[in-house]
Amino acid sequence: MERLELKTSSGSRVAIGFLLLIVVLPVMILGGAIGLAIGGVIIAGFIWLCVAMGKRRLVLDERGVTAIGMRGERHLDWDQAHHYMFWSMDQQAVYAAGGQGGAIGVIVVLAIVAIVKAVRKSKNEHRRFAQGRLTLVGADVTIPIDGRYKDVGNALDRVFAELHPRLRARPKNVTDFAPFTVTDTELSHVKKGTLGLADVEKINAGGARITVKKRDKRLAWVNVPMKGVKNVMLFLEIAAEHGLVVNANAEVFMPPTVLDKLRAAAARQSAMPQARVVSR
Repeated sequence: MERLELKTSSGSRVAIGFLLLIVVLPVMILGGAIGLAIGGVIIAGFIWLCVAMGKRRLVLDERGVTAIGMRGERHLDWDQAHHYMFWSMDQQAVYAAGGQGGAIGVIVVLAIVAIVKAVRKSKNEHRRFAQGRLTLVGADVTIPIDGRYKDVGNALDRVFAELHPRLRARPKNVTDFAPFTVTDTELSHVKKGTLGLADVEKINAGGARITVKKRDKRLAWVNVPMKGVKNVMLFLEIAAEHGLVVNANAEVFMPPTVLDKLRAAAARQSAMPQARVVSR
């Protein structure tokens, strides 16, 4: 595969600069000569930080991933990756979940989220990485991949495409979906025990959480943070291959290979005839 190099986005630098402006401007205006001197030092430090942050790169090639940062380089070969951790959710939903602005603020944010989602529904479902992180974990190195990089979706697709076949090639007792375990007949959770696949109504992925619903039960059998499930995208892919219904909210970034498996599983479920009781 060809080499992929990502540069850093300017979003974090703009945010830091805005915060500094709020703090430094009053100091420079009200502090006289001393304030101007302090402000000048802070601005010079910010410029240095922007230059240093602008030099960060993420390189993906046939060997693995290399993160070039302010403290040097970190490299992880594809074959040396033990597992990955991943989560994603809509950024506006983060603000709503945090209760920003009180109850009225939450209502306003939720209304905006509904409008934005309606606009994006057909075009960007599962392809917009608004808020989240992918962390590659090796024996002695971890490499985070998130919104600090431009076109981060390309990097995420590449990582999933490289790692999933390698993880599948490992023995079943080595492929790790902790705290879950999936077999041909059962789904297990380290605290909740074991559930037959036939008893699983569906698995939901959304709001940065993974929820497993048991048939004929109102409450979730398991509700865990997405970032707490190892190799979570592969877990959802394997679950779909085993015939489980997997519903992923449009806010969740999905690699095309996983999304295709989920859609295929949903199509199979909808094509199955509905069970009915026949009196004789």
